[in-house]
Amino acid sequence: MNRIGINLWNWSNEPLREYETWISRAADMGFGAVELPMTDLDGVCWEKVGQLAREKDLEITMCASLPSGRDISSFKGEERENAREYLLRCCRIGGILGAKALAGPVYSGGGKRHHLTEEEKKLEWDYAVEGLKEIAAKAKENGLTLGIEPINRYRTSMVNTVEQGMRMVEAIGMDNVGLLYDTYQANIEEADMAGALQMAAQQGKLVHFHACENDRQAPGSGHIDWVSLTGILKQWGYGGHWTMELFCQGGLDAPWQCGSDRDKEAKRGLAYLRSLFREADA
Repeated sequence: MNRIGINLWNWSNEPLREYETWISRAADMGFGAVELPMTDLDGVCWEKVGQLAREKDLEITMCASLPSGRDISSFKGEERENAREYLLRCCRIGGILGAKALAGPVYSGGGKRHHLTEEEKKLEWDYAVEGLKEIAAKAKENGLTLGIEPINRYRTSMVNTVEQGMRMVEAIGMDNVGLLYDTYQANIEEADMAGALQMAAQQGKLVHFHACENDRQAPGSGHIDWVSLTGILKQWGYGGHWTMELFCQGGLDAPWQCGSDRDKEAKRGLAYLRSLFREADA
């Protein structure tokens, strides 16, 4: 069953410091899922987070955080090992939480944009694929799906489109690995947003869906063609979350007109996504 979720970055750039407040806020608003930004892994009692989510009837997904120095495709062994240790730990935490998925640009890190020779591109790709095979195995052991997220050219030069993401999913070759489709990212990089989404959905490889506008605001306020995208999701039986990945002021990719009333933004998006659900089921 589809659940509408929200990333806790909507309220805070360090939301896990006050996870009780934000998880409870999401539940009170009527969300069915929360996405946890996996930034500070040491400062949280994950057993309590999982328990609170279960008490509030919220499912959990996790959003990977890969800053500079934490990169599973790096030419530097230390950076690859940093990413490996971090992602393996996220998988173990996911098992504690009872989370559904670990998703994000797990193949890269640190806003990497560079020009490489063909040989260097292959080496970078091979580092990512081989590293993520181990991560996917640990994810499966902990009941998680691994979601590969194509992101825009300003953040990476490695996987920008669904076609590239699907090639990586195929190369990893494990049944718990699929694609995270993010409408904000796709609006920048895809010539045909609906066609790209259908590519992943019809092959049964769509495992997570981020719903936000072209300007990173809540769905329904910009020019994303939600009717077409919703139709594709319904047509191909996508059963995962529809998660709003919104950001408060100061957050990465936060909209320039980011308002201070984050509850209002969350409610606005939730109401719009619910209306799409009703129309699609009518």
